[in-house]
Amino acid sequence: MTADSRVTLRVSRRFAASPERVFDAWLDPRLAGKFLFATPTGRMLRVEIEAQIGGRFVFVDRRDGADIEHVGEYLEIDRPRRLVFTFAVPKFSPEQSRVAIDLAPAGTGCVLTLTHDGVLPDYAKRTEAGWTAILGELARLLGPAPADFGVVAAPGAIRFERLVRGPIERVWAYLTEPDKRGRWLAAGPMEPWVGGAVELHFDHRLLSSATAPPPERYKQVEHGHRMLGRVTRFEPPRLLSYSWQEGAGEASEVTFELAQRGDAVLLVLTHHRLADRAAMIDVAGGWHAHLDVLAERLADREPLAFWTIFGAIDGRYECRIAEI
Repeated sequence: MTADSRVTLRVSRRFAASPERVFDAWLDPRLAGKFLFATPTGRMLRVEIEAQIGGRFVFVDRRDGADIEHVGEYLEIDRPRRLVFTFAVPKFSPEQSRVAIDLAPAGTGCVLTLTHDGVLPDYAKRTEAGWTAILGELARLLGPAPADFGVVAAPGAIRFERLVRGPIERVWAYLTEPDKRGRWLAAGPMEPWVGGAVELHFDHRLLSSATAPPPERYKQVEHGHRMLGRVTRFEPPRLLSYSWQEGAGEASEVTFELAQRGDAVLLVLTHHRLADRAAMIDVAGGWHAHLDVLAERLADREPLAFWTIFGAIDGRYECRIAEI
């Protein structure tokens, strides 16, 4: 097997935690042993981390009666931006590869990009799946930022509060102008007066240059869908409400409230008159992900794929709303 025949893998994940918290998790033996190279059916027996350039790490996980060693050496440690190490699993191959962890701020959290160079082609799919699972477990351990979650504001209503980059007129434009709205939520015309028609043309593929498939239950909207409504309040640049009509049921209503906070803008989104708990859970995850995309757009950063962001919080609202 020549070096030219090896492949490079890249896996990205958005974290609600700060870059410092995510970075430190990779070098904290107590936490790293819970997500790094751990498996659901295995048992982590040994974690040794020498957190310095030239230092080595050893993770030993017992799986099906066999002890699997994961070993490597740290090449770069630049907190909280970059961590690079060699990597090998001697039981399967004596060959070493190279892993780089790059962290970039994203809203109140960060985006982690993992690049694994020198992967044997026969192990590529298994390795990519393994890193994806590892990042997912790390996200679960660190948890989303509580302030990013929507909360139940009243029966049938969920509210989000986000502090985003201003000025307020720019945020208002992203709520009302079809081209800008189409970069984080849905394109489509809006008549700027009370009683005016609203058309939202959803196509999640257009919200980022990155791509990711939707969960199976959302396959029917993979290629877009349309929602119709009416403007119920229009008070630029601070208050916008419109009805939200999906299917044949009673329309709900979405309200956006904006307030200048220094150089930032406090955006409060409340979705009212949701029919039941199932409807609240459904819209909560969607708004959470859309607002993440909006925050990135307002910060002049390219967001992750919508369904990647959604996947990081999928299922969380079922637990949170069930507790209300």
